[in-house]
Amino acid sequence: MINSKYIYVENNEVYTSLNASVWAKYQDLDKTIISIDYFKNQFYVILADGLYVSNDLEVFSLLDGNYKQGYLFHDDSNLYIVNGTTIVNYTEDTTVTININASSIEYIQTYYYATVGNLIYRSKDLITFYLVKTNFDADMSNLRLLSDMNRVIIFYNDSNNALYSRECTNTANLAYWNDAQNVDNTLNSLINGKFMYNDQAYTETPIYTEDRTFDDRVKVKANGQSNVEVITSIVPASFEVEWEKNSTYQIEFTAYDDGSLAFEMISTEAEIIFNGQSFIVKDCEPDYTGGVATVEVTATHIYNEISRIRQYSTRSGTLTYTVQDVLSFYLDNNSDNSLDFTYKVYGDFSKETITDLGNNSGSDMLSQILSTWSTAIIFPDNKCIGVYTPDAFTKSFGGRIDYANNASEIKMTIDSTSIVNRVKCIGAEKDTTDDDSDTDNSTVEYYFDPFFVQDDSSVSTWGIHLGADVNDDRFTDATSMKTYALTQLSPEPSISIDVTYSGNEMPIAGEQKRVEIKNANFVTFVSVIGYTWYPFDSTQTTDLEFENLTATILNSQSSLNNRLKLVQQLAQQALTKANSTTTNYISQTDPSANNTVSTGDIWTRVIDTEGSDS
Repeated sequence: MINSKYIYVENNEVYTSLNASVWAKYQDLDKTIISIDYFKNQFYVILADGLYVSNDLEVFSLLDGNYKQGYLFHDDSNLYIVNGTTIVNYTEDTTVTININASSIEYIQTYYYATVGNLIYRSKDLITFYLVKTNFDADMSNLRLLSDMNRVIIFYNDSNNALYSRECTNTANLAYWNDAQNVDNTLNSLINGKFMYNDQAYTETPIYTEDRTFDDRVKVKANGQSNVEVITSIVPASFEVEWEKNSTYQIEFTAYDDGSLAFEMISTEAEIIFNGQSFIVKDCEPDYTGGVATVEVTATHIYNEISRIRQYSTRSGTLTYTVQDVLSFYLDNNSDNSLDFTYKVYGDFSKETITDLGNNSGSDMLSQILSTWSTAIIFPDNKCIGVYTPDAFTKSFGGRIDYANNASEIKMTIDSTSIVNRVKCIGAEKDTTDDDSDTDNSTVEYYFDPFFVQDDSSVSTWGIHLGADVNDDRFTDATSMKTYALTQLSPEPSISIDVTYSGNEMPIAGEQKRVEIKNANFVTFVSVIGYTWYPFDSTQTTDLEFENLTATILNSQSSLNNRLKLVQQLAQQALTKANSTTTNYISQTDPSANNTVSTGDIWTRVIDTEGSDS
């Protein structure tokens, strides 16, 4: 099966894309496609001699020799074939006549949308179509629609035959579209075939809302019991929630004996429920000092119980996998998944190779995913394991962090260990099998010789940092391979930012905030990758940890004052010597009082000149 989110087929050529903007040839077919559609995990294809079905676009099985023209589309339940103004419901064997002669029809969530030239029509019943009023302007022709259930994209040619796209995020009303974007492709046209969304490759689109309300009732369920009680004796200042990307997710608190059943139920392996999420008690320390019985609790998120799942089978050899493939192998149809873990994958992950997958635990599975897809973020919803790309995990609600306003300290840590600015590219192998030969020809031939790509600017600044080979059998063209490989580099050191927040706001994992240090004229956008939060004690500030900031951000702030420029130089010197990490503390007070300060770290005490008379 083609494992790419977007597929385009025209004549005998198949193209794929991870973002619907950059397309690369996937394969050539030995058949000329008249029409194609992807429906219920299979490709339905009209060829010159009839309607066929295929699982992989390599083997085709004839379904009906009566359909040799027209085009295909589908809704949730039915496959349709359009000939002029006639639509045949192939699934139910019925026919209707429509009031337009459409160039294409696509079903998008609720409505059927038809294109006629550069016009779009909508229908609820597949009989009568009404013109949709859009904000399109001139120089558009031959519209083609593509929907991934989160947006609708139109593709079209201008008068110079250049290919463009526009997007609409209101899938129920295709009236307003964003500005035109040029589409990078290897075709002159890429407009006469069929665009398809592979919902089996990437099935989930995250939906975010800024809801900072939470259930302030903390509940307990004893191990092996079904009864749930509200804990009424928690010491408010002791309750904290700690999360760090791909690492820690736990709660800690102290409760005292108020004679309640709930207190008696707090014990090792008990389930603590806070704000809809379950945590399992792993550390329970009773204390009877001072005549009052208390218990100190550390409970980790229930998703960590996936370590109790095992996959005893092994897929031997070096094989190509998607993130979904790995999760499915461990959790689908596995009798050992008695805890009923499920999974969802958000975003566009490439296919990667893994050797000898299996014969270990569910926690090993998560480690395998993180080591194979280094940018992946694992964030659970109880027993549902969510695997996100950074783009899918990031959400923005317009929040901001302003030093000396709502942040008392900002700590920057510069890390050069993640730099990768040169990689070797290896594309698809040619099939040199000779069925008539009695000898084994083991020589590997590629469509193009393996080659290196690098980020010249990064190499000039930081020296060569080699990364793992980019080995991808989707590419038979060296230019396309180079374009893709450059996107896999990490050419700059990263800077993580730790903020001591002046308020007690409920944090949201992955939230993007605007960070500003006015005195230093420094502004950037970063995302939350960790936090410590005290939901029941407003006097304790929320601690936020950020990342997604590269060292070049410091260089790009043209209005930095001389003090921050000096800090940058010192940080660069530390990086050159240690090639690891340097921390820059930006605060009014000595950071060594509350932090472990290492040799080479920097303290920047920003002088407030706004209230000065000079």
